[in-house]
Amino acid sequence: MKTSQAGVDLIKAFEGIRNEAYLDAVNVWTVGYGHTGPDVVKGTWYTTQQAEVVLKKDLAKFEEAVNRLINVKLNQYQFDALVSFTFNVGAGALEASTLRKRLNEGQDPSVVAKEELPRWNKGDKNKTLEGLTRRRMQEVELFCTPPPKPLTGTVTITALKHTLLKKEPIPSEQLSSDQRAKVMQSRVIRNCTVLERKNKHTYLELGFGLGRWWVYDEHWTGLTTQTEIKPYAVQGDLRYLRNFPYFYQQDNGPEGWRQCQTSCVAMCLKYMDVPGINDDVDYLKYVKKYGDTTHREPHKQALAELGAYARFSLAVNIQDVKDEIDQGRPVVAGILHHGTVDQPTGTGHFVVITGYGKDYWLVQDPYGELDLVGGSWANTSATAGKNIHYSFKNLNPRLFVGGDGNGWCWLNFKKKQSDHAQDRAN
Repeated sequence: MKTSQAGVDLIKAFEGIRNEAYLDAVNVWTVGYGHTGPDVVKGTWYTTQQAEVVLKKDLAKFEEAVNRLINVKLNQYQFDALVSFTFNVGAGALEASTLRKRLNEGQDPSVVAKEELPRWNKGDKNKTLEGLTRRRMQEVELFCTPPPKPLTGTVTITALKHTLLKKEPIPSEQLSSDQRAKVMQSRVIRNCTVLERKNKHTYLELGFGLGRWWVYDEHWTGLTTQTEIKPYAVQGDLRYLRNFPYFYQQDNGPEGWRQCQTSCVAMCLKYMDVPGINDDVDYLKYVKKYGDTTHREPHKQALAELGAYARFSLAVNIQDVKDEIDQGRPVVAGILHHGTVDQPTGTGHFVVITGYGKDYWLVQDPYGELDLVGGSWANTSATAGKNIHYSFKNLNPRLFVGGDGNGWCWLNFKKKQSDHAQDRAN
């Protein structure tokens, strides 16, 4: 079996692309889409095109491992999830795992995946990593997704690689030059009618009078139902970041009351598994090196020292915040928390936006729960600010003071490392 686009997308989403070699979470030199090996050393540099080529080679190695080590029949998404897992932890880990043993014994695959995959979320020094926890959750979700089904009727297809249109569903070398036509990667052909399927090929009446041709299924998308890999989870109308940590600013010491920005940025760093950040007090030590925690510049310098990045903007709009969530990134937003919703006042307070629904934001408020209508606080207990639904109607006037496009926010959180698990589960 080969990895489908859903599996490739999952791997890319969690590995990310890095053009210059870096030390990952378990101190292994890594470049491109999570590529490691003796060829990767300090200073190794890949173009994006090189990273794509190497990813395909790496995928082939891990596909071979899954095909060889798993003796029971897998559907496409089960295979994809195991390739992602093996890409992350290594073929040796899969071979020695209880996951493999139980699958090969014929136990219920979905039960095995749900029980075994989440165990593999440890990094260096046996530390649980948030990123690995989320990756395992998405691998379980993909593993348990019903397999893709062939589409009928009219379809739009896209070439995944340089390929051929064929007059017969046989190997291309057996066809004469007038029985095949070259197609470039990413070519889109619309309004195609499915006529027949045979030998891993699909026979189509191509749109726009291009005639009837066979296509090799593995070289095209659009022939089967697809599952999309997203960097967020969905529950009802809510689109949110999985397993987002929460820190309470008021337990930071005598100045905790003024450290909302510190606690908010720290939540984002913990979410990204930035080394050295286990809570907001850890981050506070870095910020204090460079100045007052209420100022932006000390945070920029602290982020740089930690190998992380975020951009501060004074011109953020509603769609900007939603776009960040859609990309799997939190937003640290400044609001006016005093005064009424019609006339907000104050020197400013920071919260983290980690999701949105039809008419509300999902918010992590490090001080507690706000009284959005009247101003100030409704509840300041230690967990009151976790996963609060703040309505657009009552938060937006405090966030976008003067109208949409005036938001003060930290955006585009990134870190230098991607996460790889230790070759064992605990």
